[in-house]
Amino acid sequence: MKKNTITVIFLFSYLAIAAQDNKVGISFLQNYSTFRYIGSDGKKDALNYTIKFGYGLSFQKAYEKNFFLEGLLLYNNKGAESTVYLDQLDWSFHYINTDINLGYRFIFGKLYPQFGGGIYYGKLLRGDQYIGQAHYDLMDLDIIKKDDFGINIFGGIEYGYSDNGSVYLRLKESLGMLQLEKGESDQKMFNRTFSIQLGLLFPI
Repeated sequence: MKKNTITVIFLFSYLAIAAQDNKVGISFLQNYSTFRYIGSDGKKDALNYTIKFGYGLSFQKAYEKNFFLEGLLLYNNKGAESTVYLDQLDWSFHYINTDINLGYRFIFGKLYPQFGGGIYYGKLLRGDQYIGQAHYDLMDLDIIKKDDFGINIFGGIEYGYSDNGSVYLRLKESLGMLQLEKGESDQKMFNRTFSIQLGLLFPI
């Protein structure tokens, strides 16, 4: 009985110590989004950036104080703008993204400058295209892939305002690696998104 009690106490003590390095959070993103577009003739077309948004939840685990591993579940809106003759052309793609990032933070009192990178996977929920006043549902037309995959690079700063939480600001670049259009077309289109990310973290 005594042995079992010691084992239980040791187990709960270990979990309590481990939990000190865990954080959960929420974040909001302003996305400056475009496509890397390569036409069938091999020429790159410069599409305009469009302003979109995103938000989601995160879980972060610290190792040796400076390194951290995090996972995020995000709703993310991406797209691009261009013109066709005199009509405005707008793409709006709505994704559920899962991100896994590895980061490093410097510690200067309550300030934690940080940088890192990782990968993301996106599942398309809705794909809209507007040409002037005309609207096209690209998922119904079955011309856009539902999966996206890419890499993240980020840098920012975190401020620990108390033992109960911190706030952070990051600049993040997401580079899509998968061709978005279906079919055997020679033209290629990839997501490119620059994000300003504001988030809150809470220890658990």
